Amino acid sequence: MPPVRKVSRTPALVSLFLVVCVMVAVALALAGPTQSSDGPSASMSGSGSGAVPGTGGGHPQGSVTVEPSPSSAARPLLSSPDDSSAPPGDGSSEPSVTEQEGVASDPSTRPGALSPAEAAALSRPLPDGARGVAVPVLMYHYVDEEPPPKGPYADGLTVRTPDFIEELKYLEANGYQTVTLADAYLAMAGLRELPAKPVALTFDDGGLDNYEVAFPLLKQYGFTGTFFVITKTVGADGQMDWDQLQEMYAAGMSIQSHSVGHPDLTAVSDARLQSELVDSRAAIFEVTGEPGYAFCYPAGSYNQRVIAAVQAAGYVLAVSTDKGGSFAPQSVFEIKRKRVQPFLPIRTFAKLVG
Repeated sequence: MPPVRKVSRTPALVSLFLVVCVMVAVALALAGPTQSSDGPSASMSGSGSGAVPGTGGGHPQGSVTVEPSPSSAARPLLSSPDDSSAPPGDGSSEPSVTEQEGVASDPSTRPGALSPAEAAALSRPLPDGARGVAVPVLMYHYVDEEPPPKGPYADGLTVRTPDFIEELKYLEANGYQTVTLADAYLAMAGLRELPAKPVALTFDDGGLDNYEVAFPLLKQYGFTGTFFVITKTVGADGQMDWDQLQEMYAAGMSIQSHSVGHPDLTAVSDARLQSELVDSRAAIFEVTGEPGYAFCYPAGSYNQRVIAAVQAAGYVLAVSTDKGGSFAPQSVFEIKRKRVQPFLPIRTFAKLVG
């Protein structure tokens, strides 16, 4: 019997060990060096060429790029029915101010939100048996340290900021509570109760100072106001823009129409009259979602033809520049207001609201 040959396993084991080492080295090389959260990846700038998976490329790996929001000044102006441009809210993906800044965009969550019955009442005439209410309606235009550069007439329409603050302090100290014109209308319809000492603050023309000066002060004192805007000039130099109006509405202010272009409505054609009323109302609703229930006659000019057109356009009340304080069911399209003059002594202001 031939001798059994003894086979050594040492070379095979060595070869297997070398193969494993090579595989581990290759795996480590492919994985790359690990980095801590405060290492190079945390400070990578936008110059890198890597793309984050799922983004389609463009953003550097390890960084986040925040795109600047579109300028509100670029929003289109609504000037006529044949204007092909559209205001925000036309279905585009542009984020609204409520999405950017966390302002509640749900109308049911805003201060003074309307119930379904109240919203319906603001779209129809007052019912039989509606009652009059005692609500002084104050009229402001500009509120600022100095008049805006809109011509010599602006000086007489500008309540200086210290005087406005003094007036708000007077209202607060004497137990007055602000209401919107919708509150007054719904009270006449028997759907809302008014406070013991109500007062309505209205602001005409949509000047930028309304947002920069009046709006913050109203919020500071827990007050509200109704702002009548000229939709053609929204976003123009020295005027509020749509984002600002949307923010104000979300905070409890009321945004209503002062027409498209502020013409003398008694002197325009029937077609122009209709477009001034209907288009401005639609533009404001499209941006804010607030029903267009109140109209402010440009320069206080109106007649029975204009009143009929205002009613036909869907408004349920309108304010003039005539002096007075009546708020009666039979004159809801001729609501008189009390103009707050600049440099008004506080004693005189007290008589306006008293």
